Amino acid sequence: MSQTFSKSDVAAHNKPDDLYIIVDEDVYDLTTFADEHPGGKKILQRVAGKDASKQFWKYHNESILKKYQKKLQVGSLDSKPKPEAPPTPPQEVVQPVAESGTLSATPGPAAHQVQEESVAFDEFGDLVPYADPSWYQTVRTTGGPRENALLTLKQ
Repeated sequence: MSQTFSKSDVAAHNKPDDLYIIVDEDVYDLTTFADEHPGGKKILQRVAGKDASKQFWKYHNESILKKYQKKLQVGSLDSKPKPEAPPTPPQEVVQPVAESGTLSATPGPAAHQVQEESVAFDEFGDLVPYADPSWYQTVRTTGGPRENALLTLKQ
């Protein structure tokens, strides 16, 4: 897939047994796919050797391109801009510092917040509020006779 084509190179592949198209400056070999194409091979032969981006996006979405890209893409145009590699930030090396004293860590402000949240739930014990299914075992719906059936919990 690392091949680079010019538009004239792609234009030479415009026959049913040698069919290339361009979609968004990527080159695809549709020779073997033409018979499988749901829209028929005549449509592909009309755009063979040309930029078919406009026609492709009119009838397809990105998922179709992703589905067949690995299988059909053979390269890209020489005019396609190369993706720039993101600059790597300098990595800071952290050296551990040994201190004398105890090995236990001192709790920070986040530890106090967690402790306060757990206190708020302690009044309910281990149960989650409204988790007891008994309150809805005899609830009736407000519909017609069919929907007015008694709801029961299957245990």
